Amino acid sequence: MTAITPPAHQVLDEVTAIGGHRGGLPERAEELLDVLHRLVRFDAGRIALFDAPRHRQTDLAIRGYPDRARQYLAGPGAIHDAELLGLHRDPPPMRIRDLPRPAAEFPIWAEYLHPAGFREGVLVPLVTPDGRYLGLFAAMSHDARPVSDATCALLGRLSRPMAHALDPMRAIEALAALVTDAIAGVVLTGSGGTVALPGLPGHRLLRPGSPILAEARTCYDDGDTRATFLTPTGPAAPSGYLNVTVLACPDQPPHELTAVVLLRPAGDLRHLCHREMTVLGMLISGCAIGDVGARLRIPAHSVRVALEQARAKLGTSSSAAAVMRAADHGLYLPPSLIRSA
Repeated sequence: MTAITPPAHQVLDEVTAIGGHRGGLPERAEELLDVLHRLVRFDAGRIALFDAPRHRQTDLAIRGYPDRARQYLAGPGAIHDAELLGLHRDPPPMRIRDLPRPAAEFPIWAEYLHPAGFREGVLVPLVTPDGRYLGLFAAMSHDARPVSDATCALLGRLSRPMAHALDPMRAIEALAALVTDAIAGVVLTGSGGTVALPGLPGHRLLRPGSPILAEARTCYDDGDTRATFLTPTGPAAPSGYLNVTVLACPDQPPHELTAVVLLRPAGDLRHLCHREMTVLGMLISGCAIGDVGARLRIPAHSVRVALEQARAKLGTSSSAAAVMRAADHGLYLPPSLIRSA
């Protein structure tokens, strides 16, 4: 496997610069492959993200791999191979000749790559500066000569800058940072789980199975790019409530990170009481005003009084305007959270 060794500082500068480009992740990955191809003359190159919730790899850029190999790499077998190699444990770059087990024991090599004429290669785990395993860069060559130790060392130095350039969480963190007073947060996944949001702690109200997360997922499924509502917390917050803000994630690979859910102080509640926020929430959810009392088990007169009091406190000229203002400012309790009071 032949290699060219441009100055290390030049390669590092180019990779770092790609991290600042405005293009999407696939465009950045293609740029990185161009840079890496000058460092390692490969016949097949690939940059893939590890999609942890769905336990698969998502290709951002791939060149030269046979179709059969691509199909294998898109399935669970490739994840199994990566785990056997311990790539998620942040090892140094691995050449085929240096694998901890014989290459013939890995299906991707024995059944797909070696029969296609590949004789050497190098695998570079991509690990973010904060230690998260993001994916890998793989380069395969028909040339049996391995890359040099110096090139392997340089690829190891490039792991974190490359991961930084391709980290989907960067855009999500920037989105979450727009909510400057957030105290906790998680990211929803399309498969129904959550992943941690770098820079913010988790919270007991955001644990898997939480009704808050179920409500947030409903907002996202309804097509809302931004939603906000209140949740009761009891004595855990000065007002007894926290604000929940839901922001749709950017549409980018691996397309499994769907929405950010943030907790923040409730702020000015306009002196709304629990019943008023509950009535507003039921109306916002589409419940007819005549059915609110039955669902809350209170007289219809009490519903009308609560709505009129909310209208006055929100400073609107009509009940309909009060409901709209409460929805816009998140000053309501969704029906799914009423039992959390």
